[in-house]
Amino acid sequence: MLLQRVITALVLLPFVLATLWFGSTPLVGAVFGAAAMIGVVEWGTLTGVRRNGAGPGAIALYVAAAAALTALAVWQRATALPWVLISGTCIWWLVVLVWIKRYPVGFDAAHPPRWLLAAAGLLVVPGTIAAVALLHDAPDGALRLLFALVLVWAADVGAYFAGKGFGRRKLAPNVSPGKTWEGAMGGLVLALLIALAAGTWLFRLPNATAWMAFLLLCVAVVLLSIVGDLGESLLKRQVGVKDSGTLLPGHGGVLDRVDSLLAALPAMALGLKGLGL
Repeated sequence: MLLQRVITALVLLPFVLATLWFGSTPLVGAVFGAAAMIGVVEWGTLTGVRRNGAGPGAIALYVAAAAALTALAVWQRATALPWVLISGTCIWWLVVLVWIKRYPVGFDAAHPPRWLLAAAGLLVVPGTIAAVALLHDAPDGALRLLFALVLVWAADVGAYFAGKGFGRRKLAPNVSPGKTWEGAMGGLVLALLIALAAGTWLFRLPNATAWMAFLLLCVAVVLLSIVGDLGESLLKRQVGVKDSGTLLPGHGGVLDRVDSLLAALPAMALGLKGLGL
């Protein structure tokens, strides 16, 4: 499984890096957005759009709505629209955090209602691609976006190896029994090393106050990335499936690979804007 994940990542990584480094912001939004639409199909399938829709075209209409909103957010990135989507996405993940802490209390096949979970896909995916576009459109945008991606990847890698080596205390046993507090701390430590490098060479933070605010933001982003991961696990647990799809060998579906990013990237974009960076 680990070898499959590494091979899949190595195959996709050059394409991702070339796109964000050489592509214009609209192109980056289009490429990332097109990939995200596969995740929308998976989200819609998990939440019952395909099964409970008014007809066989329900999932197509669902994806079309997500694609239209995503395109509008990318092309109108100088307006308030992308920030509304990003803010709404961050609020959504805070709601999910409450659900994770309560699960399975108050949960059954109809709660939370499937229509609410389905509607969230039309917020979260466009909100994430809006964050991608805004990060890329900023000064040193390719590096900013790469930093946000690497921060989450580092947290994921650190959590995997720290969890394997030292994991004892379960983080959310009712939602994802494999995750541990030790793994989360290992991921956070590795991510903070990335943050220290970015604060020094990318953002050139001028003083201790700026450093403290930036590091707190990075901690919050990493913690929300864990919420994104657990939130997708909760969604899959609700419908009784292991993976969101089978497209990526060793990873499952697209959602299984980007669940952390769906929570982390909007938080990073909103946080950097709040800090004036």
